[in-house]
Amino acid sequence: MENKELILDIAKDQISFDFDELLEEESLSIAQPLIKPLSHDYIKDEVLFVVVKAYNNELAPNLPSLELCGKKMVDWVCLAGSCCEQMVIEDCEDIIAKIRNIHTNKHYIALFYSDTPLLDKSSFFKIMDYFAGRSVNFLQLTRGFVVKTEFLKNSPNFIQSATGGSNIVKLLRCDNSYNLSVAYETLNERIVNYHMKNGVTVFGKSTVFIDADVEIDSGVIIYPNNILKGQTIVSSGSVLESGNIIDNSIILNNCHIYSSVIKNSKVTEGVTIEEGNTLNNEVR
Repeated sequence: MENKELILDIAKDQISFDFDELLEEESLSIAQPLIKPLSHDYIKDEVLFVVVKAYNNELAPNLPSLELCGKKMVDWVCLAGSCCEQMVIEDCEDIIAKIRNIHTNKHYIALFYSDTPLLDKSSFFKIMDYFAGRSVNFLQLTRGFVVKTEFLKNSPNFIQSATGGSNIVKLLRCDNSYNLSVAYETLNERIVNYHMKNGVTVFGKSTVFIDADVEIDSGVIIYPNNILKGQTIVSSGSVLESGNIIDNSIILNNCHIYSSVIKNSKVTEGVTIEEGNTLNNEVR
């Protein structure tokens, strides 16, 4: 056994995947057919994506910073609009007035709240498609809105006449413990499905928990009751038997791990870690 400080080769802002190619989730419901533009380039160039920090002290002391599957709730929402110029603001009683005072040259402002972490990029694009395809000035969502910036600046009383669209799009709001649990389970299911689609074999996927920034190569086999946290990398040919907790660690090719706890460590190629081991800042 070698004990020494490790430098793990993992990018600071590593994001292992995006949800662009996944199917639409039940968190989004659009009642009418979409009219899709030819491309989404206009979203990147013309939309200011605003995220409002939503607090609920009864649910969590600092809800926007609560982590679900390795990311803060506010960061999950920001990820949905990562192609756009972004702004994160605090909530207030008159959010319309606050948004009206933002100086921006973008043609549209899309505003969402941090307590809707199931919003993904695909859903955001569909919302913008719906908005742009109908040439409206304002679209009220169940949790947020999309508005033309010029209309926002020049129509101080528009909100009273623009409430008819609240049922077009529905986003799951984490305003109680049940919805918070649903959001966590849904995000984890998306992550697990992403890795399975990319060639990772997962048995008992409802008992496997994988953080968002974990990287797993094709050809890895994961058995039930595994937890992969932080910026972990699992390389091709490795097998994770039941009962492991692997946190911020690197597992190289063709390793076999049995019911162990591995933190801030590196397991070199072809090594077997027997049941009951604990590695912390180690190289094996």
